[in-house]
Amino acid sequence: MNETGQRQGSTVSARVRIVGWIVLTTAVALLAVTVTMRSIMSGQVAEAANVGITQEIEEFRTFAAEGLDPQTARPFASMDELLERYLARQQPMAGEAIVGESVGRVLAAQGTSDRTGDTLAQDKILLGQILEDPRTSGIYDTRYGTVRWAKAVAQEAGAANSNGAGGQAHLVVAHFIASAQEEADRQAVLLFGVATGGLALTAGIAWLVARQIMRPIRTVRETAASITAHDLSARIPVAGRDDLAQLAQTVNAMLDRVEDSHLAQRHFIAEAREHLNAPQRRLASALEELASEDLPSGQRARLVCGAQAHIEQMGQTLSDLDVLAQSSNPDFVQPKLVSAGEVTADAAAQASRAGAYPERHFRIEESARVEAWLDPMRIAQSLHQLVRNAVAHTGEGDTIRIGSAVAGDHVTFWVGNDGPGLDPDRARALLETYRSAQHDGERDLGMGLGLAVVKAIAQAHQGSAWVESGDGAGTRFGFSLPVSALAPKPRAEDDFAETMATTLGAES
Repeated sequence: MNETGQRQGSTVSARVRIVGWIVLTTAVALLAVTVTMRSIMSGQVAEAANVGITQEIEEFRTFAAEGLDPQTARPFASMDELLERYLARQQPMAGEAIVGESVGRVLAAQGTSDRTGDTLAQDKILLGQILEDPRTSGIYDTRYGTVRWAKAVAQEAGAANSNGAGGQAHLVVAHFIASAQEEADRQAVLLFGVATGGLALTAGIAWLVARQIMRPIRTVRETAASITAHDLSARIPVAGRDDLAQLAQTVNAMLDRVEDSHLAQRHFIAEAREHLNAPQRRLASALEELASEDLPSGQRARLVCGAQAHIEQMGQTLSDLDVLAQSSNPDFVQPKLVSAGEVTADAAAQASRAGAYPERHFRIEESARVEAWLDPMRIAQSLHQLVRNAVAHTGEGDTIRIGSAVAGDHVTFWVGNDGPGLDPDRARALLETYRSAQHDGERDLGMGLGLAVVKAIAQAHQGSAWVESGDGAGTRFGFSLPVSALAPKPRAEDDFAETMATTLGAES
């Protein structure tokens, strides 16, 4: 990666980004709530003014049409008396002005502390503008703020002058909503202040929570930074059962696999070095002796045979290492349905072929009568390794037994001999995937990587390798494999076809 690529991405910590996004989204939500509430309150102010105005106008119209003078119990003699009586009965709300006008005389209902009615009655320009307006209601923007108004006209029956204005009374109802709007604005400001405080509290809580959330991730980073090529033992402490705990478990499992792979690689290299160094030294010594001109022909022939044996040993070691290296590949085994008895017979025939092991006798001890999903080539490799081990631990004329048997849903293959028994701990150590180098001649006896290969092939078949040994009972090395674990999974259409065939067969 170049220097430019390394600088890509944000330099802001994840904790700050988490808190920033929480604060931003919360701030947007609170701002939207504040603006919406102010709009709602402003609408409520206007709606309340309209309702009050409409109610007063309707009351006035009803009073003008049906009201009677309480002194005479008859309709009012003049519009002035009607306006006086009506206005005397009214109790305006704050910001509401109820003003009557008749033949130039202006009256205002009293009762409000802000004396809004007197304000409208004394403002000849505003009042005249309302009276002259051809509309019956409207909204003005005045020096007092927004004014919502409506007006009604009462006509004395049969009364009119030359211009048609005689005997008329005008009632003007106006709402000065500036004070109510200011109250709504104050409430909106208060709400905004509360929202700001809540936002600050949210930011503080988010900062603490983000710290708690990021702590396991920080632990993962610190653990990863503490891992070196010489120490892969560091693990992340797991607490709880949440997603972060599962992340820690997953990372720990990954570290386990990395450590196992690292150890396997180191052991692999160590085994390769140990298995190749000894034959190489002996081969070099044999070649040095062969270079001598006065070497007898018999000794020369023995040295040539020994050199060839060392070369074959090195070739076998390289072949075993190659099998072990491939054992972790998904396609290491290619299973097919084969007869376990035939595989056993083929292994015995291969060991008994002319020139293979001329000083040993081989016989089939038992043959399994079962078909299993196995890789016959890999099974043959395993049995060949076991045969080589048995040959190395027997003498001339000894018999080596090869067999297979069925136990439940497993098939077992083995190679046995009647040689001396092994100590149990030593027997278990022989089946370790990689063993430390020995210096007691064991590798010369053919017990190098062969058993590791057997175990790897068994595990690739989802089985296991084993050893049985006891005093006077000889030793058996073998492996047990499930019969159908590697069988191909049936496709959905195959299941459907089989179900239909069964159903149709039952119906017929």
